[in-house]
Amino acid sequence: MATLENLAESFDGRLECMRTLVDLQFAAEEVDCNKHFETLLNEVEKLENVLSVMRSVVQKQKEETKQIQEVKLTFESLISHLQYSCQHVPVHIPQPAKKEAVLQDAKTKKESHTVKSGNGTNKVKSAEKNEKTCKKSGKLDVYVPTVEYVTVEEFEGVPKYMKGRLTYTQVNGAIDELNKPLKEKYKILSMKRTTLNDVNRKRYEKFKLQETKDTAGEYFIVEEDIKEFSTLKMDNVGRAILTVLRHCGRMKEIRGGGHIRYACLPVY
Repeated sequence: MATLENLAESFDGRLECMRTLVDLQFAAEEVDCNKHFETLLNEVEKLENVLSVMRSVVQKQKEETKQIQEVKLTFESLISHLQYSCQHVPVHIPQPAKKEAVLQDAKTKKESHTVKSGNGTNKVKSAEKNEKTCKKSGKLDVYVPTVEYVTVEEFEGVPKYMKGRLTYTQVNGAIDELNKPLKEKYKILSMKRTTLNDVNRKRYEKFKLQETKDTAGEYFIVEEDIKEFSTLKMDNVGRAILTVLRHCGRMKEIRGGGHIRYACLPVY
C-alpha cells in the first residue's frame, strides 16, 4: 500500500515537471529561443547520422566475428584430424622400391661408352672382365618389385563380407611375409646356375618349370614358396588376405599347369 511518503514523492515529481513546463513557456517568448531550438535540432540530426554509421560498423563487425568463428572451427577440425593422424600412423609405411636394374643399366652404358673410345681388344677385355665379375659374385643385379602396402582408404573400401575380421595391420603384415618369398625366388633366379648349391639348383629348376607363356614379364610365387620362405599360413585367414590383396589390385592369380601363381601388380 502507498504511504504518505510515496504520495509526497509522487506530488513532488509532478510539481517539478510543471515547473519545467512553465520555464519552457516563458523561454518560448524570448527572441533567440527558435535559434537555440534549430541548433539543437541540427545536433540531434548529426547524432542520428553518427549512430547510423556506428550501427553499420557494428553490423559489419558482427559478420566478421561470425566468419572468424567459422575459420576457428575449421582450424580446430583440421588440428583434430592432424592429431588423430599423428596418433594413428600405420605401422607399415610404403617404401620406394630400390631399382637396382636401372642403376645397373646406367653403369653398363657408362662402361660401354668408355669401351667405344678404344679398339676391339679393349671391348673383348671389358666383356671378359664383366663376365668374371658376374661369375665371382654369383649373381646378376635384377630388379624385383615388391607388393605395395594397402592404404587405410583402400582397406576401408573392402567389402565387409570379404575382409571379415581382418585388420589393417594384419593385412600389411602379411604383405611383408609375401615379399620374402618373392625376394628369395628372384635372388636365386638372378644367380648363375654354376654357382648354386644342390638345394638352390633344384629350386632354380623348379622355378623355371613353373613359368609359362602367361607368366612372361610377371613376378609371381606359388603356395609352396609361401610355405617355404615365409611364416604366412595358407589357411582360411591367409586366403582371405590374398582375396583382399586381389581386390585392392596388389596381386592377381595366374592358373595353369597345376599351379596357382600369385603375381604382384605395380601400383601407380
